Amino acid sequence: MEHQGIRWGYVFLRAPNFLGGEDRERLMTAAVEMYLAGEDERDVESVGFEGRVYTERRFEMLGEFGGQRFDVDLETAHGRDTATFLVNEQTGGHGAGLGFSRN
Repeated sequence: MEHQGIRWGYVFLRAPNFLGGEDRERLMTAAVEMYLAGEDERDVESVGFEGRVYTERRFEMLGEFGGQRFDVDLETAHGRDTATFLVNEQTGGHGAGLGFSRN
């Protein structure tokens, strides 16, 4: 399922509404990079927050879609909060060693 060396997939995000688009993108990028590198934990920060992205390498489902779950613990001007991602690779890449979903 790899096409011309390009790996692809999708990311589902649940995050606080007060996070702007750039901050959401920064968190999603961290989760995808971690997936691709097989990392379990990474510190993240921005003007609006600081926190930690981590995974226990669990596979979870959201309706008919599934992927590796990543969680984020955030400290913001609005207090503590969390975010959750499902990262699913649709190519046969190695990432965290999970097989691809046939969704």
